[in-house]
Amino acid sequence: MKLLPDTSRIIEKFIQTRVKEAGAEGVVLGLSGGIDSATTMALAASSLGSDNVLGLIMPFHDSESITLASNHAQSLDVKTKKYNISSIINSFKEVTESYSSKASEGNLHSRVRMSLLYGEAFSSNSLVIGTSNKSELLVGYYTKWGDGASDFLPMGDIYKSQVYTLAESLEVPKEILNRVPTAELWEGQSDEEELGIDYLTLDKILLGLECQLSFDKLSSNTGITVESITRIDNLIKFTIHKRVFPPVCKIGRRTVGLDWRETIGSK
Repeated sequence: MKLLPDTSRIIEKFIQTRVKEAGAEGVVLGLSGGIDSATTMALAASSLGSDNVLGLIMPFHDSESITLASNHAQSLDVKTKKYNISSIINSFKEVTESYSSKASEGNLHSRVRMSLLYGEAFSSNSLVIGTSNKSELLVGYYTKWGDGASDFLPMGDIYKSQVYTLAESLEVPKEILNRVPTAELWEGQSDEEELGIDYLTLDKILLGLECQLSFDKLSSNTGITVESITRIDNLIKFTIHKRVFPPVCKIGRRTVGLDWRETIGSK
């Protein structure tokens, strides 16, 4: 899946504009040792300068992600802080049984990390830069108010397959490029296994749906079954709540999230 040749420049300008319009001094992001956060960090450092980027490494347990994230940040001269979130997670589990399942605890990990990011951003007059890509946004593969929460998303209109192309151009280390995608929501967790589909196939489906191809046409063009296409289309529909402003009961003439029109940067 090809990228426009000036994609990096466009994104870097976007980052500069968002930070300037917010009157912020820089950005903060979570570093997982994965390709999305590594690519976002490289873009941020290139556009704002390394001194204006801070990476938080927030493991629940020791893993290779700590080393991968630290080494990459060091190569870009980006400062990092490390917070082990295990004691925070355990404190939640001591007062409620709501996080007894693997999925619910995974969501808690993500929300705790985002709380730390926003605390750091507030104390340093920075913005939280998100690392989600278009593939994950469309199928809702992120935690609501967790890794889905950020001040802006520079790679939100780039499919996961395209992130790899962008990462290579930014010289993201091979160890990160070749790593199995994982959000590390629990030990041994794999993104593609949880999604039930590999990213390349997923992106072919999403691009076809974006181009408004019929399921049959998309299937004949790609060789992907109509059943698989239908499942992904349903995922998009079932996760609409993650991509829209919380519904407001309309009472007045113009309502926030419905017909009160406003855009960041239009002040």
